[in-house]
Amino acid sequence: MKSSIKRKTPDISTQKNRTKRKIKAGGKSIAGQAGRRKPAARQNKNRRKQHPKPPRNINARAKKAARKTARATSRRADAAARKTYNAARRARRRQRRGRRNGFLNIFLPTAAAFLFAVIGFGVWYFSFDKLNPEDYVAVTYSGYDTRGTASLSIRETEEYETFWEDAQINLLSENGSLKNGDHLDVCIIYDPEQAKQQKLRIQEDSFQIEVNGLPEGKELSADDIFSGVHIDYEGIAPELTLTVTNESDDPFLQTVIYEIAEPKTFYDAGDTVRINASFSEEDAIAHEYAVSLSEEECSRMYTVENTDCYLRDASELSADLIQTLNETAATLFGDANEYGLRIFSEANLMPIWVNGKNTFVWSNPRLLSAYLNVLKPEYFEAQSHNNDIKLVYTVRLSQADGVGCDAKVVVQFTNLIRRADGTYDLSLDSGKIIAASYRTSHIKDLVTDSYHEEYTAEKLDLS
Repeated sequence: MKSSIKRKTPDISTQKNRTKRKIKAGGKSIAGQAGRRKPAARQNKNRRKQHPKPPRNINARAKKAARKTARATSRRADAAARKTYNAARRARRRQRRGRRNGFLNIFLPTAAAFLFAVIGFGVWYFSFDKLNPEDYVAVTYSGYDTRGTASLSIRETEEYETFWEDAQINLLSENGSLKNGDHLDVCIIYDPEQAKQQKLRIQEDSFQIEVNGLPEGKELSADDIFSGVHIDYEGIAPELTLTVTNESDDPFLQTVIYEIAEPKTFYDAGDTVRINASFSEEDAIAHEYAVSLSEEECSRMYTVENTDCYLRDASELSADLIQTLNETAATLFGDANEYGLRIFSEANLMPIWVNGKNTFVWSNPRLLSAYLNVLKPEYFEAQSHNNDIKLVYTVRLSQADGVGCDAKVVVQFTNLIRRADGTYDLSLDSGKIIAASYRTSHIKDLVTDSYHEEYTAEKLDLS
């Protein structure tokens, strides 16, 4: 028994539209996926040619069979369309995947190689120690502002000691006239290969250092220059020799050299001496002194004074000094055997001997006169004494039997000195009898005439 319910046969146009929607469900038409999409009107026309509408004047079974056949045909067309669409889609995917894989095949090895290179470079780069030479350069300044001098050295450190042993520091700026605020151009010279072997990366091998800390220059006057001068005397005037010494405590003034202009062999008290001072300007600058003295200001006159002097003027011998000499001379008159025979012969007297010896003695000395003899400058080096005093006495000469006569006796004292402190050294231990005679002319000749070429004689006032 046939059912009374009739299945609604879908309209062919509706089926076509459904097929079109399925085809378009992927967002694009099958024709567009496989190639260039054909226009919709042309596509429908081709389908109508392939699947013509069944005749309208056929029975229901024929219509049903036609509809079934149309549906089957439509399904096959849809399946074919889907297959074509999927094939085109898979082709596009393979194409995109091929392009992507080709890019990755090139990019990934390149990127990996680059990454390894970056990592290797980073490891190599960071294995080096950074060395900034400026941190290890020490600057020492000398002089003063506007006349400063810089000295460069490496700070004392054990760090990178091997590198600094071979490196050199060069100062490229002008040196010697530096002032605060100037900049020093410094360059480090080193062996790059050696630095690389020591794993050192030099940051800057050229840099600048600002000058600072230079003090103001200290003014130095002529009085300051000669403040340390000391004249040492050796000998006794007028046979003095001079030595100029530097007794300054100042480090710079200790370097000043003092010299006597036109030096002489001997100097006398009251002589004037010119002393010249010479020094190094570099030393002055190094000790922060600003010296601007003329040649004349570096020369100064000195007078020889406060020194021991030989007596050269009879007026210096007071009565008290003469009396002291006289008293000392009186002690010399004792045994007269040295002169007795000659004096007795001159006086025509007969000497006697007791036990084979003479018995002459001096007695009652009386001072008659005194003379100061001063050596002339041209004979300073030729004679043994610079001055002397000769005291002339009348002395009684006698022997054991009482026979005797008066004789003239000369007592000499040599090298009498006036000390620097004003006292006198009469050289009393030098006193001795140098002559005795019965004849006055012999004594006069001795005292005034015998040495007149070498000495100047002056008679003393005994009153």
